Amino acid sequence: MTLDRGLRDRIALLRFVMIFGVIMLHTPQYVPMAAVGDGWFDATKAFFQLAVFRATVPVLTVISGFLLFGASLDRAPARLFNKKARTILLPFLCFNLPLLPLALGAQLFAGTEMSVQLWPFEPMAWLNAAFGLTASPINYPLNFLRDLMALILLAPLFGWLLRNYAWPGLVLVSVVFFKNYDGVLVLRDLMAVLFYVGGMVAVRGWNLRLLDRHALLCFLLFLLVCAAIVYFRIANTTYLRLVAPFLIWPATAWLATSRLGPWLAGMSRYSFFMFLAHAPVLLLTWILYSRYGSALPYPLYWIMAPVLVTMLLVAVYRVAETLMPRLFPLLIGAGNRARAAAPVADAMPVEGGPQPNVTKSEKLA
Repeated sequence: MTLDRGLRDRIALLRFVMIFGVIMLHTPQYVPMAAVGDGWFDATKAFFQLAVFRATVPVLTVISGFLLFGASLDRAPARLFNKKARTILLPFLCFNLPLLPLALGAQLFAGTEMSVQLWPFEPMAWLNAAFGLTASPINYPLNFLRDLMALILLAPLFGWLLRNYAWPGLVLVSVVFFKNYDGVLVLRDLMAVLFYVGGMVAVRGWNLRLLDRHALLCFLLFLLVCAAIVYFRIANTTYLRLVAPFLIWPATAWLATSRLGPWLAGMSRYSFFMFLAHAPVLLLTWILYSRYGSALPYPLYWIMAPVLVTMLLVAVYRVAETLMPRLFPLLIGAGNRARAAAPVADAMPVEGGPQPNVTKSEKLA
C-alpha cells in the first residue's frame, strides 16, 4: 500500500493532535462521570476528558491496524515480530522499567499514592508493574503498547481472516473480545475490534476520502455526541469510541489545508516520545502543584499542564537527539533514523488517567 503525500500528512497531524489529547486526558485529577460537578469548569473538563479525548485510543488504533495490514506485515510474521520488538517492545521496556525503583522510593520515603503499590512486596504486582502481564504497567499509558503487542501477535490470524472472510471475521473478533473470551490477552477489548477494522480499511481498499465532503457535519456530530454524554452523564462511551474514528478522520481534510496543518504534521515526529514520557512528568507537575501551587487556581493548572508538558518534552527530544544521536533513536523505536519519528503504527497511546486499579469490564465502561 502506498499513501500519497496528502494522506500521510493527515495521518501525521492527527497523530500529534491525538497524543496531545492523551496528555490532556491524563492530566490530574481524574474524576469519574458519576462524580462530575455542576459547574461550568466541571462540565468543560468532563467534555474533554470523559468524552472528546476518549476518541484518542480508537482513532490511533484504527490507524495502527490500517498501516500494519496495509504494509502486509502480517504476511511476514518473522519480519513483523522483529520490527515491532525494536519499535514497540524496546521503548516499552526503556520507558517503564526505570520507573520501578523511582516509584518504590516515592512510595516508601515520600508516601506517594499510586494505582500500583510496590510495597509490601507482592510478586504479581511487580510483574504487572514491570511488564503489564495482567494489568497496567507502572508507566500506565504504556498499557496501550502492552495491548498493541498482543494484537501484533494475533496479526497473522487477523490478516488471514481479512483476506478470506473479512466480515465473518469481524463478527468473530467482536464476539471473542467483547465477550471477554480472550481473558487478559487484550485488556481493552475494543482495541482488538478497531485494530481489525483498521485492517479492513487497508485490505479492502476503502476510499479514505469518501466522507471528506461531509467533514464539518461529521465533526459537529462527534462534538454533539460528546456534549450529550456529559449532559446526560453517560459513563459507558463504547459506542462513541466505535464511531469516533470515522467522524474525526474527515476533519483532517480541511485541517491539513489550513495554516495550522503543516505545523501539526511537522510536530508528529515528537509524538511517540511525548506518549512514552508524559506520565511521570505530569505526575511531577501534580505533586508540585499540590504542594506549592495554592495560589494558582486549579482550572488554570489543568489548562497549563498539558501545554507545559508538551513544550518540555519537545525540548528534551531536541536536546537528546543532539547529545545522543545514535542511542536516543533506539530508545524511542526509531532505529538509526536519527531525525525520524517512530512509525505511526508504533506510536499509539492510552485512555483514562491516574485512577485506582479497575477490572477489565470496568475499563470498558
